[in-house]
Formats: sequence, C-alpha cells, structure tokens
Amino acid sequence: MRNRRKVGKLGIVSCAQLHDICVAAALDAPCQFDKLGAVRVVVLCASPDSVHDDPGSAATVLEDLGCRVTLARFDLGDLDTAHIEATPPTIVIFDAGDEVALAKRSRKAVSTFEPLLDVPTLLVTTVPKLSAIDFSMGFSDFVLSPLVPAELYARMRQLDWRSAAFGSDEVIKLGELVIDLAGHEVHLAGRCIDFTHQEFELLRFLAQNRGRVYSREQLLQKVWGYAYGGGTRTVDIHVRRVRAKLGTTSGGLIVTVRNVGYKMR
Repeated sequence: MRNRRKVGKLGIVSCAQLHDICVAAALDAPCQFDKLGAVRVVVLCASPDSVHDDPGSAATVLEDLGCRVTLARFDLGDLDTAHIEATPPTIVIFDAGDEVALAKRSRKAVSTFEPLLDVPTLLVTTVPKLSAIDFSMGFSDFVLSPLVPAELYARMRQLDWRSAAFGSDEVIKLGELVIDLAGHEVHLAGRCIDFTHQEFELLRFLAQNRGRVYSREQLLQKVWGYAYGGGTRTVDIHVRRVRAKLGTTSGGLIVTVRNVGYKMR
C-alpha cells in the first residue's frame, strides 16, 4: 500500500502528515465525546494485563473517552463468548503497534468467531509498519499510533456510518444523507457538509420528525426556542439554504406543504 492519500484541496500528503493534521485539529478545537459511553469496544492486544500501564494504549484512550472496553488477547483465548453475544460490540480494535503480523493472524481468527463476524475492525499501527498493511488483511480501516483521541473518535464514527452500529439515537440515515447528532456533523455520500448551527438544528428537527408537517411559526419555536425577531420569513431562508447544501437529490427530502409549512419525507 502506498503511504500517500489525497485530502480534499490539500493535494497529496503522506499518512504521517495526515496524522499530524489530526493532532493539530485536536489541539485547536475540542471534540464532543459525551455520547461515547454507549459504545462497546473489544480491544485485542498482545498483553491485556499490562495495557493500563500505558496511557497511550487503545484501551486506556477509549476508556478515557467513556467507552465500555472488553480486553482480550490476539488469539481470542480469554474472550468471554457469552458476554460478547449478550452485549455485541460496536467495533473491534486491534492494538498492534509494530506487531502487524500478530494482528493479521488475529483478524483471521475473528473472521471465524461468529459473534464478531459483522463487526467493523480497526487496526492501530505505527508509521514504520504502514508498508506492511494490505487491506486484503480484512481490516475495515487503520489509525496511527501514538493515538490522538479526536482522530480515533473520527475513525470510529466513520466505521459506524458504514455499518449503522451506533444506533438511531446518535445517527440519522436517509439514503446517502447521514446526520451525526453527537458530532453535530452532516455527511452526504461520505462528504462532510458545512452547516451553521441554525441550519443544522432545522435539519435535525425535521429528520427526527419525518412525515409530520410544521408551520413556520412552530418551526421558529421548536427549532430555535424563541419568537425570532425577523419573522417567519427566516424559516424559508434557512430551508432554502439547507436544500441548496444538500443538492438536488437529498434537498428534495424537505417538502413544502402549501399554505401550511414544511416536512421531511
């Protein structure tokens, strides 16, 4: 695998540079981790008994984010099958570091372990070992060590958007449109769309109440919580902006009901 990626208008950057970008972003702006308490994660590693001695281990970082972590060895020998079946994880993380070969064998073992067959997998590795990674190994994605909480969080959510594992209380999916309520983000066909706070709240409210028609006055009160000084015309303006950002196909999800108001179909 080439150690290069295309990142929007930034052009071609190395994976190491991409990692540095994520580190900078994490330092520049706080991330919202308040919903991660509902996320169950299985972390596979070489020595589960010693992971908490390392503040940078995947298990430690995840627990700091509020995740419910189940630890096990790469060979799955100490994994509680009954517990996994009763409380299925959102994701399986292979905390490999430089031990990519061990993680590869572990991935094969997971592929025969029925309770984890459909669970997304994330490989944690180091920059020097990038050349050893091949997506034919079966990992859904990878992230670089040392771990940056904001980057790990983003990777996990991206995997969730593909698998719909976080649940409808955090993510609303409407075809290619994904509304991440916890992260306060909107993605369309995998691309992040920039929304103002009021635009996001309008989209969120209509999506959470699909099929129900709301008048402009009701939307002013329920979405923004007060009688807006600019009058009901502001609702029309925000609807128009949201539709424009969603494009021709997804923008049509917001329907105008003549002489009444708006709804999301």
